[in-house]
Amino acid sequence: MNSWQYLMELNTWCNFTSRERGGKASNSELKRWLKNQAMSINGNKVKWDEDIIFPIKSLTLFTKKNKITIL
Repeated sequence: MNSWQYLMELNTWCNFTSRERGGKASNSELKRWLKNQAMSINGNKVKWDEDIIFPIKSLTLFTKKNKITIL
């Protein structure tokens, strides 16, 4: 499973809010987040197509400005 697939799966549980248009974030928006390096897993930034190495001990979104820690 790559990071984009993982974030899409999380979005079904967490219902991330779009930062562009309100409502639920689209899969395209999630991909843009990852392309802009807005997510880190276990303290390391991940690329949108990078395979996830489990176990995940921490997941942070929007690491540049307002950090949102998921795990």
